[in-house]
Amino acid sequence: MSKKDYLSRVLAQLEPVWDLAKWLKMLVAEWNLWDNVLDMLINLVQWAINSAKNENEKAKLQKWLDFLQKMKQMERESRMQDERDLAKLEHILENF
Repeated sequence: MSKKDYLSRVLAQLEPVWDLAKWLKMLVAEWNLWDNVLDMLINLVQWAINSAKNENEKAKLQKWLDFLQKMKQMERESRMQDERDLAKLEHILENF
């Protein structure tokens, strides 16, 4: 599942507690957003958590933000592994 798919799922879950989630979900679904824009939207969710007044709403938002941050970490690790694999392949080709 891509970052866009995960963000859409998270925003769908946030719709009952955060009015902006519905509109952001539509934006994510309809537009081909760059990775840095998706990261910016994740930061927007963080801002919403920090500004939430209702503790129940804040806890729900935090749960989904933690999920997104874990996904970003997994993506970084996957990218690093891909780079290591490419370096190994280049080494093999050079020594062939």
